[in-house]
Amino acid sequence: MMNRPTLGLPVALALMGALLLTGCGTEPEPLAETIPRVKYFEVGEQATGQSRRISGKLVAADTSLLSFSVAGTVEQVLVNRGDRVEKGQVLAVLDIEPLRLAVEQSRAQLNIASARATETKQSYDRAINLFNKQALSQADVDKATANHATALGNLKSAQSDLDRKERDYAQAELVAPFDGTIAERNIDPFQETDVGENAFVLQSSGSLEVNVRIPETLIRDIEYGQVVQVTFPTLEGTRLNGIVNEIGSRVETGNSFPVNIQLPVPDAELLPGMTASVTFNFDKYLDGRTAYLIPLSAIAIEFGSVRKATEERSQTKENIAPVYVVAEDGTLKVRNLLIGDLRGNYLEVYEGLEAGDKVVSAGVTFLREGMTVELWTPEQGLTDG
Repeated sequence: MMNRPTLGLPVALALMGALLLTGCGTEPEPLAETIPRVKYFEVGEQATGQSRRISGKLVAADTSLLSFSVAGTVEQVLVNRGDRVEKGQVLAVLDIEPLRLAVEQSRAQLNIASARATETKQSYDRAINLFNKQALSQADVDKATANHATALGNLKSAQSDLDRKERDYAQAELVAPFDGTIAERNIDPFQETDVGENAFVLQSSGSLEVNVRIPETLIRDIEYGQVVQVTFPTLEGTRLNGIVNEIGSRVETGNSFPVNIQLPVPDAELLPGMTASVTFNFDKYLDGRTAYLIPLSAIAIEFGSVRKATEERSQTKENIAPVYVVAEDGTLKVRNLLIGDLRGNYLEVYEGLEAGDKVVSAGVTFLREGMTVELWTPEQGLTDG
């Protein structure tokens, strides 16, 4: 048979002592409760409205597509792309010979029509005179009247045609409507051009604008006259205040709306086509309310009062969320907050907090109201020893 191992004398005596103590009703002392340490966020300064930075393009405030009002052959182009021009300066000229011949032909037709009108007027006067002497019938008078009316109509038409041809002749020169810079040149000498065909793009040398596209989620917060800050990546240190002067009413590419920002008299270094960065400050939605920012991780979404608090506000557009606030005696208190928009990893709080409040910012799932905690600092661990 295999021998069973026996307990040593010291161990046996210890076990007998423990049994005797138990039999006498003596209980072991309970372990001291561990007080957890918690990360916290101390409520500080009030938050301002949200800011969004959107890239845009610098353009001239006045941009015109210039074209001839009459078709013809380009004879001269007097400016090039990038040239600065003054109001009234001739930019290009058409071959005027065909236009001059058209004027002469129209003038000749006008002379013929004028002579015909004079002739029919004399015939009409003669017919009326003979009719009064009962030497001519009413039908002859009516015929003379109709002939004269037709001649007057032809005369008026010939005059209009001559006016149009003279106007075409005068518009053989394309002139600048305002001071500016030639941004594009699309014609060359001996080229045929039609009415309305783009010849030049002229940008004003005055004020500049920034074109940006605002997402549909923000367009309702944009207002006419709103002041924005404009910077330029290629011009370090250049910062201007702009004013919103145009807001598009129709969505364009990427569910965004076009918005124009008017700038003051520009610096000489600013040129159309440069990239601009526009900072919009949105604070109207705050409606004068105080707002604080707290970490999103502080929201105790598992807490049982969330449902009740939400139901109490179900008829409003406001949102309620609970957090744990550390009281002065170190105990946890649940406080329901009136919250707003999300800003990155932070949440706006309109009601329920004051500056100096200490809000638990991590591990809220494992906490309960009334629990005693210690505030954690970077020099400490989250748990004892």
